[in-house]
Amino acid sequence: MRSIRALMAIAVCTWLLSGCTAGGGHMSVDAAGLTQEDVARMSLHEEFDRYHEHYERMQQVLAAAQHRVHDSEWRWVGGDRVPGIGGDGVVPLVGSTTENSYDQRTSRVWSSPGAGSDRRELRAMIDYFEDQGWPWRERTLGKNHDVWAVTDDGWHIQYLIVSNGNHALTIYSELFWTNDGLELTEAVGGRNDGEYPEESLPGEFPPFPKWSDPIIRPPKT
Repeated sequence: MRSIRALMAIAVCTWLLSGCTAGGGHMSVDAAGLTQEDVARMSLHEEFDRYHEHYERMQQVLAAAQHRVHDSEWRWVGGDRVPGIGGDGVVPLVGSTTENSYDQRTSRVWSSPGAGSDRRELRAMIDYFEDQGWPWRERTLGKNHDVWAVTDDGWHIQYLIVSNGNHALTIYSELFWTNDGLELTEAVGGRNDGEYPEESLPGEFPPFPKWSDPIIRPPKT
């Protein structure tokens, strides 16, 4: 039988991991390990800078995965500098809504028409995931195939092989807390020129706007 001391240790660890307060309330931590109380102490400028840090990390995760399967041009499928709508992310965040949370994601596509939807085309990405020691899962979706993994710092990677020969790579964040989703969107999108290339090499993307940049209305994605 476990000793009382061991049981108490387990109980303390469980309490700490659950994010409970001494008063019994629950503090949900976001993808960066922050609570709503932590974020409530931030100014909009600080939130903007925090968002920028996440954006740069997202691009790093994307580029590293791109390099493992295709070093040439990738097509963009839209802009990626403005916060995504929160409340419903790849991983639930207790208490999150469209007003108090956001996520980030970015996608690129390259084509290999001769490959069709051969699931063996996933192998290079699976090897990359295994080299990193990340958990992964593979799926078959009709004629298409994909593989998912999660990085050590919580970014979700999906690599999709479509029957027309398109290879789509998407990076998803989990949810982040914000004091006001609309204000943050305006702060980022309002300084964004909305320009992005049709194609780019891995690691290439337009510079993120600076806080000192003028506000453009309406915000551009």
